Amino acid sequence: MKKTIALLVASLAFTVCLFSSFTPEKVALAPKKVMRRGVVTVTKNFTTSNGLAAVATLQYTTGQVYSSITVSIEGEGNVPLTSVSHSSGPIYADAFEGYKAGSYYEYFVDVLVTGNPTIGWQISDTSAEAVVI
Repeated sequence: MKKTIALLVASLAFTVCLFSSFTPEKVALAPKKVMRRGVVTVTKNFTTSNGLAAVATLQYTTGQVYSSITVSIEGEGNVPLTSVSHSSGPIYADAFEGYKAGSYYEYFVDVLVTGNPTIGWQISDTSAEAVVI
């Protein structure tokens, strides 16, 4: 019995000495995704109901509320926009409407902006209804 215990203690001591010489590899840290500060421009191309190309443009500085939103219709120019609703929460939703009298059509524009300062802003929905004057 004493011989078995001595053999067990010796093998345990040998195992501890053997494995203590191994050191674990250093854990590599995953690089963090860092958003750089700066002005971000978001654009969304769409078509008016009468087939003209249009573009909505949104600008914001990283980490802040957006500063400008514009809509331009090909051949008609910029459409002035007015904020018509704002909903708060984890994701904000802001709706804008605009009106522009063109040469042969009146344009009724709707734009929906969603996001927040942390995740950024996007133009979620756009439409431009053309009505014959």
